[in-house]
Amino acid sequence: MKYLVCALTLLLGVSQSVSAANDGALLRDHILKYYPSLLYVDKYREGFPNEIQGTKAFWSAASPPNVAQPNDLIAALAQLQDPHVSLVGKRAGKSETLGVLFRTSSDGNMIVWRVFDEPNHRVKVGDRVLAIDDVSTRAWLQRAASLTFGGNRRGRYAEAALDLGLGTAIVHRTAHLGKAARLLVQGNGAARLVTLTYQPMDGRRALALTVALNQADLPRIIASHRRRIGTLRIGAFAPQYDPVFLAADDAASKKPGTTDDKAMQAGYCAVTAAFIKRYDSLARRSDVLLLDLRGNLGGFDREARLEAGAIAPSIPARAFDLFATGKPGVVRLAEQTVDPSCGHVAHRRPIVVLVDAGTRSSGELMVAWLWSSGATIAGEQTAGADGGLDSEAKGFPLSISGLNVRMSGNFTIFDPSLQLNEGDWSEKAIVAQVAANHFGLSRYRPFAFQSVGFRPDILAPTTLSDLRDGGVASVKRIVSELRVVR
Repeated sequence: MKYLVCALTLLLGVSQSVSAANDGALLRDHILKYYPSLLYVDKYREGFPNEIQGTKAFWSAASPPNVAQPNDLIAALAQLQDPHVSLVGKRAGKSETLGVLFRTSSDGNMIVWRVFDEPNHRVKVGDRVLAIDDVSTRAWLQRAASLTFGGNRRGRYAEAALDLGLGTAIVHRTAHLGKAARLLVQGNGAARLVTLTYQPMDGRRALALTVALNQADLPRIIASHRRRIGTLRIGAFAPQYDPVFLAADDAASKKPGTTDDKAMQAGYCAVTAAFIKRYDSLARRSDVLLLDLRGNLGGFDREARLEAGAIAPSIPARAFDLFATGKPGVVRLAEQTVDPSCGHVAHRRPIVVLVDAGTRSSGELMVAWLWSSGATIAGEQTAGADGGLDSEAKGFPLSISGLNVRMSGNFTIFDPSLQLNEGDWSEKAIVAQVAANHFGLSRYRPFAFQSVGFRPDILAPTTLSDLRDGGVASVKRIVSELRVVR
């Protein structure tokens, strides 16, 4: 996942000065040439000094990078403030899991949120985690969050909790975890010590994880202030584990002349049609629809865009990918392709989207599309991980350490005001627009929230009681404020 590698791992039996110096120079050259916009990063660092990690951007120094120690290389990567940075390759190890997902509150509490691997029945959903390997949860989160990549501090806490349950071997070593994690947990009774062992993240566990992520935390209908609030949950956009998608894709692919992309479109439309059916069934019994994207881990943005378009009050904003060009001060915009619509809901209702610091990637893209079309966003500031990332990419190799660095290949720029077009642009002009008003969101100019995170219309920090009841009380408070926002 997005952890920095510790110095001992970087050494790998090679001289510190040789490894770090060579890898630092290689990394700097790569970033200067291919990273989407270092000016954007610099503006974010200037605007949010209390949120960032690292004190000096080594790519902007006049002299060549002086990376004499492995820790200098670690600090250089952290300075990008990019939640999509990760270290991959054989020496980084494969993904492993405790079979458990954790969720945190804004004040440093943590609970067992999902249990998706049967051998780990020793912990139960809702158990409060008091300590990890004899370190209090709050202290452990502070330490682990200081080792994660990412823009905003709260998002790094959420990422640290996620990576505790699911991450690569290098992630767990960096967080001072071994082959197992010793947890002090408490349910309704006395606190108990439980040791969970990391297991390979295979296909069976990945499917179980997806099912668990999509489980609802909230009742289908919540009555509050004479309103009926219908709730829908999306935990990930993972059609590869959805039997509806697979059946439609397979059926379409058997027709003569059907391309792989057309077969996938058929699969996406089948998933979207099922989503529309769920929405309309609930809308008939509701006054307000609440879409729960808390802890959404992202996935395929094509699915997110189609489902957003199906329920959006109006047409969602256009989105552009921003790329580096290799020319100083020049970036390139490419408009994201939009699949043909797969249909729209029949019953329109006011939409509230519930988010938290764990909402990331394509989950954040869906938030932006719905907000730009008139939906209300409530909850916590999101992770700020909307940059483009090919999860299958091998990354940029660091020749001495044997590790590969994978990072965002592009940033997403939303254009609700129709001011942008494809082609080369002045980097300064684009960044000035999206960084205006302290990176404020606007329906009247282009905006972006890479690293910053999407800031909700109605702020509702996650509390320990929200973790315990799924957020029912918080939802009621949010709905009571809707008339103020609208």
